[in-house]
Amino acid sequence: MGRAASKLQDYLKDRVQKSGGQYRKVRWEGRSGCPDCFIWWEWPRAAFVEVKAEGDRHSLLQRREEARMQQYGVPVFTARSEADIDALIEQVRGG
Repeated sequence: MGRAASKLQDYLKDRVQKSGGQYRKVRWEGRSGCPDCFIWWEWPRAAFVEVKAEGDRHSLLQRREEARMQQYGVPVFTARSEADIDALIEQVRGG
């Protein structure tokens, strides 16, 4: 069984900070379906991350918002496991 989303967010925060990056939990006012977290290192190494417990699915609203952001070149990732988090950190941090 996969880890709960809150535990995965804790893991994401810990891994980003230990690698020299910054982590913020994001709250979007007036906008539903946006990613949970924003991570960054030296610009332009940054991305939004939607953390989902294994088995949880994106809502239609989340899929639309992610597609809208990506259409404008905003990097958005979904993480469902520690392995996903490790891989996306490596990708974003590596440029």
